[in-house]
Amino acid sequence: MNDEDKKLQIATFRFGLISEFVTGVRLHYGEKERLLKDKLAREYDVPFSARSRLSRSTLEKWICDYKRAGYRIEGLYPQRRSDKGLSRSLSSSLRLAIKELKKESPDLKVPALITCLRHKKLIGADERINSSTLYRYLHSEELTKVNEDAIDKRHFEALHPNEIWQSDVMHGPYVRADGKSRKSYLIAIIDDHSRFIVHAEFYLNETRENFLDCLRQAVLKRGLPQKLYIDNGSCFKALHLEQVAAQLGIGIKHSRPYIPQGRGKIERWFKYVRDNFIAVSNQTQNPDKLALLNHHFSEWVDEYNNRIHGTTKQSPYNRYCAGLECVRPAPNHLLDYFRQIEFRRVKKDRTVRLMGTLLEAPVGLIDRQVELRFHAEDLSSVEIFFQGKSYGMASVVNPHLNSKIGRNWDPHPNSLKPTSEIITIETSHPTGQLFPNKTEGDV
Repeated sequence: MNDEDKKLQIATFRFGLISEFVTGVRLHYGEKERLLKDKLAREYDVPFSARSRLSRSTLEKWICDYKRAGYRIEGLYPQRRSDKGLSRSLSSSLRLAIKELKKESPDLKVPALITCLRHKKLIGADERINSSTLYRYLHSEELTKVNEDAIDKRHFEALHPNEIWQSDVMHGPYVRADGKSRKSYLIAIIDDHSRFIVHAEFYLNETRENFLDCLRQAVLKRGLPQKLYIDNGSCFKALHLEQVAAQLGIGIKHSRPYIPQGRGKIERWFKYVRDNFIAVSNQTQNPDKLALLNHHFSEWVDEYNNRIHGTTKQSPYNRYCAGLECVRPAPNHLLDYFRQIEFRRVKKDRTVRLMGTLLEAPVGLIDRQVELRFHAEDLSSVEIFFQGKSYGMASVVNPHLNSKIGRNWDPHPNSLKPTSEIITIETSHPTGQLFPNKTEGDV
């Protein structure tokens, strides 16, 4: 993995932590502080780092960096430390002494800890220790851990439509496909506030590509959510999904492993589907094709969305439409946001290799590290970016044609002129509306 891939993965991880503070989520008084403390108390698998905990100043810096960069993920790329290679303020002997003091007196607070260090003459009477430095060290060494066995489970509901979308996968009925019987999988997305089914569809497998297809159709019809709440399944734990969400300004929240209670609304709706659609479908309709199953299911979902819900005492559709001022519209060229991103260095012969396919780049990008944006199923439309600018589509190498063309001939005559800026969208929570009649051709 090259440096650019690492930077993008780190930036995507950072956006996942600060998404609630930068995607327009409305937080009540004290909610921001509570949310911040909750994040600081957790452990994380930080990419390319041995650290598992984060400090308040780090999260606040990432928030400022993201906003300063115009709400673009490039603002979260890691920067080289100016003091890299220099010794830290806490010496190794002092760190060892702090560990011993905390083992002897686990309840010792930072001010009292500094006093003990002075009494033991481990630091001078006039010597100062930065409290933030000491706090960070205690967190990194897990010396402030308290009651981690307790699990906080609370009933919650989003305040507005599209504030939180919950999604999951359910095993569906068997259908005929490719001449044999195959199991189907229902991928569904529900709006947490209204219980409105944004989009739901049966697929032949639960892959990342199918979930992204479901998400794309949901965004196309109902705009952008602020947060996507999903589990830890293989189709949800993918770098491609995190990149798509980061560029659309959607925060991703994974539920705790083996604790499905956090996704209670989508789980209860799946039970409702099994009891009221699949049970009846198996006895009456028995569709033998996936398209027919989805046709019947789409009609059934429409009925559900317009039926009074037992908890809210409103139909999901009416409750969703009551807060349309909070809905961010889908951006133009939505399909482009769902492209995969990979980095390659252009060789001397102007070629880059992507998924076994040899592509040609403009002459001016030889020896440059370029960004390739593409759909895996169509490598004939691979767009080349360099330093935030688009340099058009890469062409598939034709060696026979190249043998008849002079060396100075360039199929990209404007190779040094970028065609457009990187596609970005406003993430400062603008108002919007529903797009129930929008089709893929409008994108």
